[in-house]
Amino acid sequence: FEAAGLPSEPSEVEALFDGDWNTYFDVADQYREASGKAMIDSANSVLQGIVNQIEYTYDEPDGTVIATSNPEIADAYKSVTERAVPNSAYSAQWGDDWIASFQGDDFATVLCPGWMQGIIAGYAPDQANWKIANTFPNGGGNWGGSYLTIPANGANVEEAQKLADWLSAPEQQVEAFVNVGAFPSQVEAYENADLTGYVNDYFGGAKTGEIGADRAEAVTVLPYKSA
Repeated sequence: FEAAGLPSEPSEVEALFDGDWNTYFDVADQYREASGKAMIDSANSVLQGIVNQIEYTYDEPDGTVIATSNPEIADAYKSVTERAVPNSAYSAQWGDDWIASFQGDDFATVLCPGWMQGIIAGYAPDQANWKIANTFPNGGGNWGGSYLTIPANGANVEEAQKLADWLSAPEQQVEAFVNVGAFPSQVEAYENADLTGYVNDYFGGAKTGEIGADRAEAVTVLPYKSA
């Protein structure tokens, strides 16, 4: 960012990106024009970020398929093909080149759900330039997570339910966050001092617990996920 003449401190980047997806793409255009490089890691990650802010994407609770008739999905794909693709280093994430690029400068931004933090640090342990800005287009989005499932015909269903309840309680979720970075799904955890005060040295001393809570509280849409 600094080499492209753009603000590079997290607080400055937060102000730079404050807005919607068009704001994000406008900055990406500026970055490309100044540096000749892509600002975004992958176009598909942008699509995922946009789709995660849509309540009904490809189908509805009654089973009606709306994938080809949903105007919000049409708009999402239009935005990605017209504005994200020209500003993306890769079409998709998780390829070997994408992974290796975290150690270099092939791209300058990555949409970062809580679970992505450990992945970035793991792919580029010696890279000292990655920072986290407390911002996201349109405020926030729900990007996945983990689920605990108990088989109905299990031998110890009641005990398994108790274990699941304990594992997913706010206190245990905060403990998991401090140890491995798994961000809590329980909103009660967002007031826990161990979470809000947590400092991530890899990301330049960012208070990643506080940032995660801010972005979670900015989520306005719960996307429907069909079975």
